[in-house]
Amino acid sequence: MAESIVVLITKPPYGTEDAFAGLRLALAMIASGIIEKTSVVLIGDGTLNAVASQKPTAIEMPSNLEAIQDVLDFDASVYCVQEDLFERVGEIETMAGIKMVTWEEARSIISEHQLVTTF
Repeated sequence: MAESIVVLITKPPYGTEDAFAGLRLALAMIASGIIEKTSVVLIGDGTLNAVASQKPTAIEMPSNLEAIQDVLDFDASVYCVQEDLFERVGEIETMAGIKMVTWEEARSIISEHQLVTTF
């Protein structure tokens, strides 16, 4: 059985449920104890999930920030590819606890896991 999984979040926080579903999968893997190590990497449009100033109540949507916080509360790592975020919104405050990484670092993190799933 695999001992590690990395969940790649490639979709923005709103408009589809993909990012939310990916974060819930990560949380399920952590909470179940089935897999020892679970990490999340935000890439492409998925980096928008890291933006601290989201206001999901304005559109009556669940908060992906809450889902990310749940993952962080279990001491799992959440990474965000900095250049992808910067390309989309420039300099912006991100949620505390999310680790900003380069693409080179992201590739290394991904290669450290036995399973990879993409949302």
